[in-house]
Amino acid sequence: MAKIEVIKRSGMREPFKAEKVREAVMRAGASEKLAEKVVEKVKRNIYDGITTNEIYNIAFKFLDKERYSIASLYDLKRAIMRLGPAGYSFETYIGEILREHNHRVMVRQILRGMCVEHEIDIISYNGSNGYTLIECKYHNKEGIYTGLKPVLYTYARYLDLCERWESDRDCIRFGSVMLVTNTKFSSKAIQYAKCRGIELLGWRYPKDNGINSLIESKGLYPLTILRKIDPVSKRKFADANIMLIKDLVYMKLEELSMKTNIPENKLRDIVDEAKNIIY
Repeated sequence: MAKIEVIKRSGMREPFKAEKVREAVMRAGASEKLAEKVVEKVKRNIYDGITTNEIYNIAFKFLDKERYSIASLYDLKRAIMRLGPAGYSFETYIGEILREHNHRVMVRQILRGMCVEHEIDIISYNGSNGYTLIECKYHNKEGIYTGLKPVLYTYARYLDLCERWESDRDCIRFGSVMLVTNTKFSSKAIQYAKCRGIELLGWRYPKDNGINSLIESKGLYPLTILRKIDPVSKRKFADANIMLIKDLVYMKLEELSMKTNIPENKLRDIVDEAKNIIY
């Protein structure tokens, strides 16, 4: 094969690496045999200057024909971006992920700092590390990095709340601070966070323990990964604080219908799709 370069979302060019495609589809649950088929399909359709988005679409369409459920899991990053135009659902979703990883969680709390009040996205407690202040930065478009500014204001909130605790010991004492995003971090954001001791959780960051790993390790896939869910039903699930497809599988249809006000006959198709992905 002639040398092929791929254009990343940042505009940078890099050599095409078949292994990246293979690893991505295998993370979604594809067998080695199916992954190799996807790679061959991509190789037959690529050209010099192809974008990473085009490569993704080629792989996705092929998976969609071969294994519908694996295509859905391969679509995880975009599914998170479909949570909503604002960050409200993302905060709830991150809270559910942390609960499943043994954290006690409070979402959207108003706390008074030394200077002003702050609406804190998530307060997490897991015993050994005490309380963690968590700020969520949500993006609903691809190719956007979470930069230095969100790290700076997250740290500023943390300092204001810590200073309040110094004068009022009845307040929550935060032992750590974290910024969570569904994208990647810029190099300056990572540099500053390391300097100030701010925890970062993003897409494939930290390496091998990013938000994608926390999701995949316990099957904590969002409802937006489903294709048979319409916008109205999605909103009703969110209003009922149901964010994970595994919750659909383990809940009785009657109970689910009562919580969401979605008819059972409509729920049945949605739940069947969720079962196909989970199992």
